[in-house]
Amino acid sequence: MALPSTLSRQSFLSAFPFLTPEEFGCACRAFLDRIHVVNDIDRVGWSSTRLVQEATGPVLKISQSTRNASARHYDNTLSRFVDIEEPQVEIYEDDPEALIRATDPPACLQIEYSIVLSATYQVPVLYFTLRRDNHPGPLGIDEVYQYLVPDQYRSELDNVGVMGGISFGYHPQSGIPAFFVHPCNTADAMSQIAGRQHVTPEAYLIIWLGMVGNRLSLHLPHELFATDGAQTLQGLG
Repeated sequence: MALPSTLSRQSFLSAFPFLTPEEFGCACRAFLDRIHVVNDIDRVGWSSTRLVQEATGPVLKISQSTRNASARHYDNTLSRFVDIEEPQVEIYEDDPEALIRATDPPACLQIEYSIVLSATYQVPVLYFTLRRDNHPGPLGIDEVYQYLVPDQYRSELDNVGVMGGISFGYHPQSGIPAFFVHPCNTADAMSQIAGRQHVTPEAYLIIWLGMVGNRLSLHLPHELFATDGAQTLQGLG
């Protein structure tokens, strides 16, 4: 299958490890083109993806739903969450509360990710909110660590590791309160991974998503790269 033109005509970044607004927009459009090649959003495990042009610049939005999050673990081989069978709980007829608990429907979590370009740091920033069905507002930081952050990354995010820590603020476009991964260490982390090699805008975004997204359950499905294999990161060759 031929690649869309957006994927094949990218030039290298002008000031790696930083992005210009034009390069960030190019990266987002190329990423959406890749999703459109798959032509089935369910296959990539997301509810929706879209690029919104705001007055301050483009915003790449990804929505994701997940059930039974408290009974899931991260599978490094599949790069996705898989269900773990919960232990059977013996229920006694004289315990009506246990009967009620046993028939509760599984929790469904709605995760909204927004990727924007920081005007100050000139790198992408991941904003996100976490909600539970029938819950009046977004969940807090404890639930973020419980449901979104795999065990191997919790200490790093809690102590402002290589990718910065989880902060709370206002979305720069919508003004809605949201969590975000602070971009203070992003440029250094990108330099350590890519070194002095040339990088295209889309390759930059994919590398960045691999670093930041995996820490917050936003995983890149292998279906996105089935059309061109290793050429996806052609700027790293």
